[in-house]
Amino acid sequence: MRFLFLLVLLILPGNAFAYTVVNHDIAKPYEVMPIIIDPSNRQIITGELNGYPEMVEFTLEEEAALSVSIFSTATNTSPTLGGVIVRVLQLRGVEEVARLKFGDGSWSPVKEPVSKLTFLAGPEYFGTVASGTYRIEVNTPENYGKYLLVIGDNDNDAGYFATWRAVSDLYEFAEVFKLGMIRTSLVYIPLGIMLVLFGIVLTVRRTRPDLFLSKK
Repeated sequence: MRFLFLLVLLILPGNAFAYTVVNHDIAKPYEVMPIIIDPSNRQIITGELNGYPEMVEFTLEEEAALSVSIFSTATNTSPTLGGVIVRVLQLRGVEEVARLKFGDGSWSPVKEPVSKLTFLAGPEYFGTVASGTYRIEVNTPENYGKYLLVIGDNDNDAGYFATWRAVSDLYEFAEVFKLGMIRTSLVYIPLGIMLVLFGIVLTVRRTRPDLFLSKK
């Protein structure tokens, strides 16, 4: 059985694709949270507004295609989440890039393919931006409610355990019982592999019992 477990571990890392999940964690209201991003790889920032907007900041070293989307939890029946993307200018404040208005989002249910969790898709932005420092603010008229800010649109090859941690973080954020992760490929693929390998071992044991006899 130990052999089967090790074999599964060797197979899994090359077949796990995921994103990075980061919780928006700040020490005081209106504090800007710095993040490091690769705009070609998906990063999910989870947060909850508590009376004030929340903002992240990142720097692009060169011109790049930027994808930004706001999602709400499926339990929020009438989301009013929106936001704004700005570029920080030296000595001159900021320059607005785009506004993400909650009325522009369809807020239709979307199943996230890796975790199998359902979220509501809201406003989004796709465009090419110059190098520089950018800030993205998420807000509502009252500044209350949970949100997901998704930057980038491709999943990177993260490895099995990094994928597991990211999906587990999403389940915790969505307040969904983690037993639901059994629906994901993170569970049923390794379980299937182990069952197939276990069946092979049993078959060999019955047909060639001499292979399992200790030799003195």
